[in-house]
Formats: sequence, structure tokens, C-alpha cells
Amino acid sequence: MSIKHLHRLILFATLGLLTQIVQAAEIPYRDFARHPSLTNPVISPDGKHLAVSVHNEDGSYQLGVLSLPDLKPVSRLNMAPRTLPIDITWVSNTRLVMGLGEESGTLEAPQGTGEVVAVDFDGSHKRVLYSWRVRDTKGSNMNILSMVRGIGFIAGTPHQLNGHVYISVNPFRTHASSGTHDSGQSLIYDVETGSGYAKLMGEIDEAGMSFVLHDDVARFAYGSNQDDPYRTDVYSRDSATSPWKKLLPAVTGKRLVPMHISTDGKHLYSIYSAGGGPDQLVISNLDGSDRKVLASDDFASVDDVLWTPYPYQPYGVVFGAGKPRIEYLDDSIYAQVSKALSTKFPDEFLSVTSASQDGMQLIIGARSDRDPGTYALFDRGTMNLQPLFRSLPWIDPQQMVSRQPISFTSSDGTKLAGFLTMPANSTGSPMPLVLLPHGGPIGVSDSWSYDPWSQFLANRGYAVLQVNYRGSGGRGTDFEHSGYKQFGTGIQQDLIDAVNWAVKQGYADAQRVCIFGASFGGYSSLMAPIRAPGMFKCAVDYAGVSDYSIELHRSDTRRSAGGRNYFVQAIGTDDDTIRAISPIYHLDKFNIPVLIIHGKDDPRVPYENATELRAALEKAGKPYEWLVRDKEQHGFYSEENNLAFYQALQAFLDKHIGNGVH
Repeated sequence: MSIKHLHRLILFATLGLLTQIVQAAEIPYRDFARHPSLTNPVISPDGKHLAVSVHNEDGSYQLGVLSLPDLKPVSRLNMAPRTLPIDITWVSNTRLVMGLGEESGTLEAPQGTGEVVAVDFDGSHKRVLYSWRVRDTKGSNMNILSMVRGIGFIAGTPHQLNGHVYISVNPFRTHASSGTHDSGQSLIYDVETGSGYAKLMGEIDEAGMSFVLHDDVARFAYGSNQDDPYRTDVYSRDSATSPWKKLLPAVTGKRLVPMHISTDGKHLYSIYSAGGGPDQLVISNLDGSDRKVLASDDFASVDDVLWTPYPYQPYGVVFGAGKPRIEYLDDSIYAQVSKALSTKFPDEFLSVTSASQDGMQLIIGARSDRDPGTYALFDRGTMNLQPLFRSLPWIDPQQMVSRQPISFTSSDGTKLAGFLTMPANSTGSPMPLVLLPHGGPIGVSDSWSYDPWSQFLANRGYAVLQVNYRGSGGRGTDFEHSGYKQFGTGIQQDLIDAVNWAVKQGYADAQRVCIFGASFGGYSSLMAPIRAPGMFKCAVDYAGVSDYSIELHRSDTRRSAGGRNYFVQAIGTDDDTIRAISPIYHLDKFNIPVLIIHGKDDPRVPYENATELRAALEKAGKPYEWLVRDKEQHGFYSEENNLAFYQALQAFLDKHIGNGVH
């Protein structure tokens, strides 16, 4: 893409923010299938430039740098096919670093490749700072060779930017024949981005650790316990030469995630839960004593913490249940700006996504259930808010519908929450309903944000019900653990209870209910109809598990110790359990049409889940439809394949529950 073309894209996106489109009765399929054009804006320390991830029409990505406030393109850096810039970080006014990510499918966030690259704002002086691939080639940079071989990622920068970046590394095993990537070690380096010179700052003989630094010393290390991936282990030390000490359960409670050490080095800000309830924001001495709760909620965990620029004071927290809300911790200028903007735009959730080093120039991100993402530049000196761009300028929020937060009590007395999306043509009469369970299932949740699937279905005349069943994230460790060993039972009952609630409330027509989900949601699309015969008229299984024995032996989850222990603890690995929870062994109770959608190269839920399900349905003489694509992984990536997905989804639903919805 030329710089001139990039400028036109910016201009179009900016104008899209200011223009109201005439409402259309039916939004084109392609509008839901297209990828965002501009994402992840990060302002430079001096506030003069903006770095963005650019997604071109041909599917390629670039790192773009724009001048502020006029958004004139300065440079662009082409990415390799299906590779995009992630974790964009400025290390000085003129230099930035980025991780490299790979698009693996729409059901997975971009996966980091383990490589880190630095480049000047004008596109010059590109240097690979860390790469296991480059490290293994002849003539590799000696500075790369000085770091261990593994997966690297950006872990932060010094408080006073000086062209350095912190890179954490999870080393590969010395012997790869074991089929696992774990090495049992974590390290962090201080890397000068001009020369690539690396200095070891800390290391610990535990895998998958993240570090909290103070005065250039790694003081805390934390990460998932390898025997229980949903338990966090925390280690601390007093100095760079002191040994690491594991914090005892009396200090960590059920969950402790260190976040930041105060400037004076005396206090630690952490996410904390003493007994497994919703996570709180707390402050304590470094040893965990004299702990004080700064923010908490009886139902929802702290979802995010809002920090000032250095010296990094928390001025608010976000609770994500239902429509996100901010609880302010002080009346600082940043809290005042946030309150004023939220008052001016009450239908949006606004947050500071990045800031100049002096805090005078702020990038404001706005999102809602109708708005996929709008960005603006706020100048604290002039108090001026200048629109920048929208991630999906072809999506008009005025054409979208509201996703209403709901709550109900399940049949076993558990309070559950979720979202109900009603079509614009709803008259108050019961509507055909699509139950849309999320993936995961453990630790994942639906949130109040733009959701293309629910908006598409609502635009086509369907009500959409989403529920954060037991095991979902956002409510604390105990709620997540309540989903353990409940994949085919309690979680499915929560989904069934949600449909009964929607019918009883008059939202749903009990004779026109279909279930559609992806990944674990695809599994639920097979399992819920087995547990509730007669409730559903059809099912859509998108990249879903039909046989958990395939997951145990072929999924990429098995490649880490944490993943293997997840199978043992959250699912169960004995033959009786696998047969009990796998839909393919219960197809005698599955008596509705199903649309099977899958990518042939799916590493997370291997393609065999689809082919073996198809064979079993054919043997039993049961109806199914088939949409499979080559070179697709966990969720379709290609816009053309996503277009086919939306078309097939609508045709299937219309056939079975869609009479009169358009």
C-alpha cells in the first residue's frame, strides 16, 4: 500500500466518524465479514506521532506511523503474510518496538510469534531484537545469540524512556522430542533497541512467569501454576542478587496478581481475592502485610485498572459485568477528564488507551454494544477532542441494536448474567431465538461490546441470547472453578435455563429456538440439544468439539504442561468421562438438523471433530449441512470464507426457524 493510499484510508475512516448513514433495512453480509482497517493506536512520548496497525484490502498488514494532529502518513512497514504488529510500544520520541503476531482465525486472538522488532518512526533503522528464527540462521546478530532461544515478548520500558525495552523470554526445551514447549524457566532482559545489546535483569526456574520491576530490578514474578493453570504462583525477592521466595497462601489468598510497585518502593498494587470471590484492587506492603482494599464489587471482578502516566497512580477501576462502569479512586485531572467525557458520551464506554509522556495528549478509545471502536485525540491544554478514526467505518452505530444486560437465577440457584439482543423490528411478541454460547469455557465471558454475530442475527430478525454460564470469567476464581467437570452437565443446564427464562419472559418463541456457537460454543450446540430434547429446532456447530478424545491426543492444548493439567482438572481424562461428555457418543438423542462449519487446519479443535461427526451422522441417517474450508484454522480468517459463513448461517436459520422474520 502506498502512503497516499493510506492517507485516503485515514481520511475515509475519519469522515466515517462524522457522517450519519441512512438506515438500511438489511446490512450487507460483507460489512460483517470485513476486517478492521486501523487498530491499536499508540501515541508517541512527545505527542507528535501516532503508530497504528493497518489492515489492507488485500489482507496484508503494515505498521503505520502518522503525524498528529493532521494524521498525515509518515511511514509504513510491510508485514509478512498473515503477520501483524502487536504490543506496539514507543521507546523514545523517534523509535518504537513491536511484537509480531500471526492471525490464526477469528476465534483466537492473534498469536505472538515470539519475535520483537524495533524501527524508527520514519521507517529507518529496522532491527530484529529477538527472534528464535533469526537466531537459528547463519550470521545471526551476536546480541540475539546472547539471549536464550525461546518465545520473546515485550514486557515494558524504563520509566524514563531512553531507547531501551524490556523483553521477557520463555525458553524452549533443550530437547523437543517430548512434544512440549515448556522449559521450566523464565527470563527478562533490558535491550538497547539501537544496537540490540541485551542485559539480563532477572531469571527464575519457573515456566511462564511475568515480572514486576522497580528501579530496573525484577522484584516479583508471577504466573499460572503448571499443575493447576487457574492458580497463580507469586515469587518475590529483595534485590537483584537475592534468591526468589514463593509467597505463602496466607499472603496470596486464592488469587494474587502483582501489578505495580509504588515510586517510593514501599507499596504493591495488586489484583487480589482472599477466598475466591470477585477480584479486588488492593494496596499492601511488599510482603503483603497491611493490605487495604481500594475497589471491589460483590458480583463482578475488577476488569481493568486505569493508571496515570508515570508515576503510575491508579485513578479508577473498571467493573465489566453488564455495561462497564468506572469506580473512581481519586479526583485527579485524569479522573476529571474521564468523568467529563463519559458524561458527554453516556452511550459509550470511554478510556484512555495511550498518553504522551507528560500526559497532555491522550488517545481516547470509545466503544459500546453498537460501536466497534472510535478513537479521538484529547488535548488537555485546549480541552479539545479531535476525532481520529473508527476501526470499522462501514458499520454505522445508528444501524445497530442494543445488547441489553440481563440476569436470572438458574435451576440450582446460581445467579447468572448475560445479554439479550432484540431485532429492531421487535414488536413485543415472542421472537425466533438464537442461543449463542461463548467459547472457552473457563475464564472466558461475553461482554458489553460490539458483537458482529449478534448484530448480524438481529439485523436478520432474530433475537440473540448470550449467557455467562458457570466457569465464565469476570466473577472470580470460585465461579470459574464451578465450571470444572461440568462441561457436559452444569454448563449445558445453565444454557437450557437461559432459554427457559427467555421464553417465560416473553422474549422467545419456544417453537423457534436454535443454538449456534463456536469452539466450546460449537460443542454446546451439539450437547445442549442432547440434554434438552425438543427445545431446539436446529444447531450450528462452528469449530466445535464432537469427541474430547481427539482434543486429548491431537489438540495443540496438549503441548504445554498447563494445557495437559487443564485436561485433567477441568475436563477429566478417563474413558468414562470422555464418553459421557462427548456428543458423538450420544447422537441417538440428537434429532435436529445441524450445520457443521470447520477449518481444515484448525490446531485447537482439530478437523477430525467435524469429519468424524459427519460420518456418525451419515451412519445414523441424520440430517446435516457442511461448510468446510482449506487453509483455515480456528475460525475463518479469509473475508471471502467469512462471507460464505454468514450466508450459510442465515440460509440455515431461515430454513428452520426463520419463517416471516425478514
